[in-house]
Amino acid sequence: MMQGPDKQRLKQRGILLASAGLSLGLVVILALKLLGLSAVTFGEWVIAAASTLVVLLALWLVPRLGWDARLRWDPHYVYVPVLAAASILDLYTLVAPEARFLALMAWFVALLFLAGLVGFLGVVLTSAFMLSGYLGALWAHAGRAGVSLPLELTTAVVVLLITCYVGVVFERLRRDRREMKALRQTLAELAVTDPLTGLPNRRYFEGFLQAELARLGRYGGTCAVCMIDVDNFKAYNDALGHLAGDATLRDLAAVMREKLRVSDVLARYGGDEFALIMVNTPRDEAYQALDRLREAVERGDFEREDVLPGGVLTISAGVASAPEHGLEYEDLVRKADEALYAAKRHGRNQLQAHALT
Repeated sequence: MMQGPDKQRLKQRGILLASAGLSLGLVVILALKLLGLSAVTFGEWVIAAASTLVVLLALWLVPRLGWDARLRWDPHYVYVPVLAAASILDLYTLVAPEARFLALMAWFVALLFLAGLVGFLGVVLTSAFMLSGYLGALWAHAGRAGVSLPLELTTAVVVLLITCYVGVVFERLRRDRREMKALRQTLAELAVTDPLTGLPNRRYFEGFLQAELARLGRYGGTCAVCMIDVDNFKAYNDALGHLAGDATLRDLAAVMREKLRVSDVLARYGGDEFALIMVNTPRDEAYQALDRLREAVERGDFEREDVLPGGVLTISAGVASAPEHGLEYEDLVRKADEALYAAKRHGRNQLQAHALT
């Protein structure tokens, strides 16, 4: 997904391109004047140039100051610049009607900025806005500068019909863009989601913990890391098969997720092992929360848990915390893992916190 700074740079780049195009229009009008092909006066040209400069400056300042975020009806900030360009082109048509066909060609170039962002209705309405101003400007020159209102009206209708076709194409482009965006989002979610339990996977756990530790290093705070393992789960798979084991892991993940806070990050680390990150949580508080989680699993009702030693599905867990045990990802996970294996050695269905050194 495109991030904020990238969007701002794209908007600024679009405005620079529009500035170049409108500046070229001013140069063409001036050239027509110097060649004696237009009746525009230097005063009118200066007014057109000043108006262009003011509009372009305003278009540049809006995203620069973050005001475009307030334009809920124009989330991509395309309608405002395109409508502004339409107004400037109509102004050029007014001061130099001899260049009116160049204004129409420039409008088709302006429509390219809408590709993939605006559909059929947006293209037709913005074109109707531009063409109404275009006809209004030529109305002021009726009978002069070779302006024939019936001919210009016919030209405007033809242009509008062409933009209707453009709108159909842009509608398809916008639909394809939305589908591609949804696909990218789905792929991004699949990349960090465990397909069996629906929990975040190890990749997400690693990235989140590394980012959290970096934040603690800059701003301070606490974070607890817990490694959780299902006791004797191999016996369950051997007795009932892996499909039954997968179903139980899904049920276990749901039980644990229900007992944790929204801010806690529970991930499937691999196999029958889970990992938990508890942000802004001291080690002792994390230990107590994890013990409540262990008791909830022990009391849970899981399919055919009677085949396990003791007839109950249980978990063991180890806890380490930052910054007490360090701010390095590998050190913290290793110490939580060492505490987990200590819990296993001491009889399972229990917790161990890594000792402070």
